[in-house]
Amino acid sequence: MRIRPVPLLGCALMPALLLTACTSHHDPAPGHRPSPPAAHQSGGAEDEKKLTDQAQYALDAVTDHGGSMVESGVERVSDGVHTRPGPAHGTAYELTVVCAGKGAAEIVVAPSGAGRKKAVPCDGSAVVERLAATGSLKVDIQGEPGAAGMIAWRINRA
Repeated sequence: MRIRPVPLLGCALMPALLLTACTSHHDPAPGHRPSPPAAHQSGGAEDEKKLTDQAQYALDAVTDHGGSMVESGVERVSDGVHTRPGPAHGTAYELTVVCAGKGAAEIVVAPSGAGRKKAVPCDGSAVVERLAATGSLKVDIQGEPGAAGMIAWRINRA
């Protein structure tokens, strides 16, 4: 007995066609207003990508990202940067931070003798802080109230 492929194909496609016909109604439900696309919303994915690219480009322009890099990343200002690099005792490091967006952020290094608090404007300029590793090191970069954007950062051996 020979099976005809055309009727089988029709049977296979019928559920998909019925589902499409049932869901292709374009009128929103009563009282429902469609939300605007993400590209038109403030702080959307396109804005985040643009700010990430700006911050990363500025960081790459001023840092050596070759063999001396310890670690790096890009974070939202609202999330901040929180890292505990594993530096070798007695080694000097250089932290470079670029914030793109609005407002400002602040670098806080612990222990207090390893670095100092330093403001980072979210204008795309690079801020460099020298770090002295005397044991475990903790680096936090936090946005100030009202700040928004992206922070690119890199720790290099000095």
